[in-house]
Formats: sequence, structure tokens, C-alpha cells
Amino acid sequence: MLKALSSPRKKRAAAAAAAAGEADDAPLNGNRVAVVTGGSGFLGRHLVRALEESGRYSEVVVFDVRPWQAPEWPAAPKAPKSSSKTRTRGVVGDLTDPTSVINGLRGASVVFHCATAAPAASNAANRGLMTRVNVDGTRNVVEACISNAIPRLVFTSSASVVFDGRDLSGVDESAPYATRPMDYYAATKIEAERIVLAANGAELKGKGKGKMKKLLRTVALRPSGIFGEHDALLVPTIVEKAKVGKMKFIIGSGRNVMDWTYAGNVAAAHLAADGKLEREENEASEESGGAGGRKAARSKNITIAGKPYFVTNDDPRSFWGFMGDLLEPLGYERPRIRLPFWPLYAISWLVATVVALLNLVPGLSVPSSDFSPMRITISAAERRLSCGAAKRDFGYVPSVSVEEGVKRTVAAFAHLKKK
Repeated sequence: MLKALSSPRKKRAAAAAAAAGEADDAPLNGNRVAVVTGGSGFLGRHLVRALEESGRYSEVVVFDVRPWQAPEWPAAPKAPKSSSKTRTRGVVGDLTDPTSVINGLRGASVVFHCATAAPAASNAANRGLMTRVNVDGTRNVVEACISNAIPRLVFTSSASVVFDGRDLSGVDESAPYATRPMDYYAATKIEAERIVLAANGAELKGKGKGKMKKLLRTVALRPSGIFGEHDALLVPTIVEKAKVGKMKFIIGSGRNVMDWTYAGNVAAAHLAADGKLEREENEASEESGGAGGRKAARSKNITIAGKPYFVTNDDPRSFWGFMGDLLEPLGYERPRIRLPFWPLYAISWLVATVVALLNLVPGLSVPSSDFSPMRITISAAERRLSCGAAKRDFGYVPSVSVEEGVKRTVAAFAHLKKK
């Protein structure tokens, strides 16, 4: 799935992996099982593929409300042949049902929690759905990990947890949570991330005695602007808008840049973080078992458990230029006509107020407009984030460039080309 690295990039990747103590081809250890919640979704499919290619686990379980069907990858390189065979199977389950989650996650060595209620269409305004899936569902996953004695949980958060409408210029994980999140999705992601990180260090049930007690290790990854094959939101949405002429406009100066991240790189970050958590788990077990000779040296290692990390392509691009890079190969014109931000922002508030008032009329239901203050703000804001901590702490390398990622994405959406 990942693009071959040039020689200099190979050296940098090897150096980063060595610094984090990472082994890319960790051998199978008995019946190792990785569970991916939401594995039938956009990022989930990339993560399942990365797990299959890595051979680190003997089995990958896709826990989703939809039956698992192996997706096609028309644009990405074929997976390299591996001597190990990873079995992938699906488990249909409901994230909001605690019993379903406990049963679906049983037997896992690690859980990658990618399932989410995405902010698409009517979902964006459905606070109840966002809360049930993103908050209550995440709490169910944490409790299932503890009940099933699953030692590692890698959570897919979002870079939107620190965005409140103001420009972000190269911020890192020290940035506070947004006090005024842009939508219900971001607000519930903040709650979910807090639940996951607070669970770090929780004692697992039924595992170990005395000094050998087993603890849950968690980490939260915050990808920014995910794009790639199997995307059900970004590309289909901008193509639909382009068809009716809405994508030829630029809101504001057009100079605002944003960090975009190819989904395959996000998947690679999940595997790298899991590898680091597993090493921390093994080191803790050795130290508890009396391997004191190595304790002093290992204590210098950075611990990622209980921490959040931004994940990007480390290559910020113009927001509107990136829209054009996706649209132009599909036969649609690039955004080119600039419209002033403040008049549009004021009008968007007027539209939102009218819609809210109309919805107060008994028997009348007016759908929310995509011409909203939130969308106007997002399209004109600067959002640059640092993924330096992920590179340093667990050897993350964004090996697929933005250009290659766009190429694969466009090829995967060839059916949406303008006719």
C-alpha cells in the first residue's frame, strides 16, 4: 500500500524507527488478534489492509455495523507477498450496545478504534447520534478492553479537537482542547479522546497477580484532513458541488493552508503507535519479572501511553489549491473566483438564524444549509499542525506524498469524471 521510499527517505525512516525502537516486521506470536472497529469504513479499510500487509497479527477482526467485504484497490500498488498469512473476518456489531462490543472484541491483542459517526449530511446536526456513537460507543470500547483484558487501545481522534475557528499555525499537542468546538462531531471527539486517555493505566480484569498485574495502554491519534481511496465524504461532496457550479468560488484570500493526510499514512501511524505500545508493555513485564539490568537504559525511552498525537503528511497545502488538485483531473474547473469572507460570514449567520426560526414552527422541518458559519470559517482558516512528536516518539513516517495520494484518490474516483 505504501509507496516505495527513496534511498534518503529510507535512511530517515530507518533512523526514526531505530530511535523509537521499532521493528517493522515483528513476527507473529501465537494467536495474535487485532480488532478494527469501523473497519468497513474509509480509514478502517486502509487500516485493515495495512495490518494484512504487515503480517504482525494472525487474525484481523472487522467490527462494524456493516458486513465485511474485502474492498478493491484500483489505484494503490499491490500488496507485497508475505510469508505470513493473516486471516481477516467480519463481525457485525453495534458500537452503542455494550454486550455487542464485549463479545465482538473478545480475544483481541489490540483494538484500533476507528468507528465514528462522521459529520456528513444530516449527521452533522444530529447531536444524539454523535453522542451515542462517538462518546457512549467509545466508553463501551474502553470497558470492553478492560473486561476482556485487552492490553492496548489505539484511538482515532481528530485534529478538529483543538480548532475553534481561529487560525492554527504549526501548533503541537500542547494546544488546549477547543473551548468552542466547530460542530457536534468535534465536541464529541473531545469527549471521546478524554475517555480514552483517562483509561490509560486501568487495571485489566482477570490478568496477572501481585506485581504482574496487567494494565491498559491507550494512545489517541489526531489525523488532519484525511483523503484517499474509499473516501465517502470529501471527494463525493466537492464533485456534487462542482456539478452545480459551487466550487469555482474561493472564500477569503485563498492563501490559507491546511495539513492534509493520505489515509494510508494514517493507517501506518496506527501500526507504528501499536508497535510502540507493545514494546512498552513487554518492557514493563520484563522489569516486573526481575530484568533489572535493562531497566535503567529503558527508562530513558519516551512513553506514548496516555498521550495524543497529531498525524499529518507534514506537507501543508493551500486549502483551495488542494480542492483544485482533486477536481481538475476529474474534469471540473479549479476554484478561481474570490469572494470576501466577512460579508459571506454575516450572510451565513442570517441564513442559519432563519432556518432555526422556521424549525420552531410546528409541523415545519427545514434542513440545515451547507452555507453555514462553520463551513465558511473552515474554508478560510489556516490549519497547520506539527506531527513532529509522532515522528520522534514512535517513528511515524508519512511515506506516501500528497501528490501520490492525490493520484491514487483521483484514480479511485474515475467514475465521477465529468462527462
